[in-house]
Amino acid sequence: MKARRLAVEIPARPAAPAPDLAPAIGLFHRFIQAGALPGLALDVADYRHVPGGPGVLLIAHEADYGVSDRGLRVLRKAGGEGLALGEMLGEALCMARAALRAIEKDGGFAMQFATADFSLELLDRLAFPNTAEGAAAAEAAALPALRGLFGAACEMARDENDPRAPLRFRVQGAPLEAAALPDAPALSTAAQAAPQPAPAAQTAQAQSPWDIEVEALQQMRAEGAPHLVVDVREPHEYEICNLDGELLPLGQLPDWSGDLPRDRTLVVHCRTGGRSARAVQALRAAGFERAFNLRGGILAWIDRVDASLRRY
Repeated sequence: MKARRLAVEIPARPAAPAPDLAPAIGLFHRFIQAGALPGLALDVADYRHVPGGPGVLLIAHEADYGVSDRGLRVLRKAGGEGLALGEMLGEALCMARAALRAIEKDGGFAMQFATADFSLELLDRLAFPNTAEGAAAAEAAALPALRGLFGAACEMARDENDPRAPLRFRVQGAPLEAAALPDAPALSTAAQAAPQPAPAAQTAQAQSPWDIEVEALQQMRAEGAPHLVVDVREPHEYEICNLDGELLPLGQLPDWSGDLPRDRTLVVHCRTGGRSARAVQALRAAGFERAFNLRGGILAWIDRVDASLRRY
């Protein structure tokens, strides 16, 4: 069985006082600057104002890392046809362990975690319906992988909850530090698992060291992650089709880049990614550490996300 999205949640230690989540914002920004977590980190989102919400999130291309009153949650994402459930689960657990170690090493966020067991949430509701049959199929696919990591004593128990909610399990007998996991996962990236772009966008491969896929931008928009789209094409191109970004033609970039925010993720695009790759290189050299190139440009977006826009 394959999955596109799943989440593991390491609970907060029950006896510990409720943590102040505000320091997690600075913590996650430090993680982005240091490249402390697996995956391509993009931005930090603050949902502390949402009752029962996700708390503070570090959004990355391959996963979202979140801390809330409930604990640490890692949502592993993959595009296209997805990944084998056992493989994706192992990667998510590896990411969770890396995050716990990074939090402990940083020392700036006083939250305690109970790492003897964890929750598993399967977010593909069509592939993993929240029914007895769906739970049995998911357990048959996931439990062998879990026992390979934690030993034969590891067990899964389905949480009985609203059948309209995602399928959720409590995994017991699974001390995370004792798991047979590598220090860092060799990620099967969303880019590798995603559908191949149409031939018109094939020129947009490996354009810069800071490329992101159009699916990553789509995810950022869907989740409301703070970011700014910067369009470095010419005005006449913008009139043909656009992503509602800030129009800043490449030739004007040196004059106007000082007006761009440094505390937000900048997703820079052009028609096919060449001009925006040069723009991102210049922005990075100018100290914009959160500037990224939209690989394949707006044509890749049209081919893989929104075919209603006009190609040119």
